[in-house]
Amino acid sequence: MSKKKNLTRELAEELDSLDMMLSSLVEVLERKGVLTDDEWEKQIKVNIEKSSRKTKYRDIQFAK
Repeated sequence: MSKKKNLTRELAEELDSLDMMLSSLVEVLERKGVLTDDEWEKQIKVNIEKSSRKTKYRDIQFAK
């Protein structure tokens, strides 16, 4: 397998792991009554909006 495909696979696996970890944390918080699904989704939207107004390192790093 090429180096690029290996890197892509490693990154995808890492993202899958992070997704599973985050989902598990949210499930625990919901089960304990600390967080509701509505609160979670609202906070995600707020953070995406805040993030969209900032310059991202990735944008600078991969600018051509």
